[in-house]
Amino acid sequence: MVSRSIKKYRNANAESVVDASPHQLISIILKHILSNIAIANGAISRDEVENKGKALTKAIALVGELQDSLDMEQGGEISANLFELYDYIVRCLVQGNLENDTAKLDEVRDLILTVKEGWDAIPSDKRIKPTVTTNK
Repeated sequence: MVSRSIKKYRNANAESVVDASPHQLISIILKHILSNIAIANGAISRDEVENKGKALTKAIALVGELQDSLDMEQGGEISANLFELYDYIVRCLVQGNLENDTAKLDEVRDLILTVKEGWDAIPSDKRIKPTVTTNK
């Protein structure tokens, strides 16, 4: 029964990602980065090296997704600044991993929270609209 509930949860999450707008996808990625940082912090406190490494590897990959999503041509200075911020975040995550430094992970959490709060505050009429294609 428990495994059936987990499967339903996973399927519901997969469907919500499929149906998500570009704006919602970025918000989901930011939320998952925060979740993985929390997991890594807990793993450090319990001396669970493998779990810490897995969580931080996921967080780093997700930050990479954010970097890859930046439109450097249209985004101009904002995109360039975000790229540099994400680069700094990756370096902090690596350092936090190597040194079991929860303070570095807390710093990254605070930075991601700030980005997420700003992102989520974008008015709906200013958000990226998905492109609609028709089969003709």
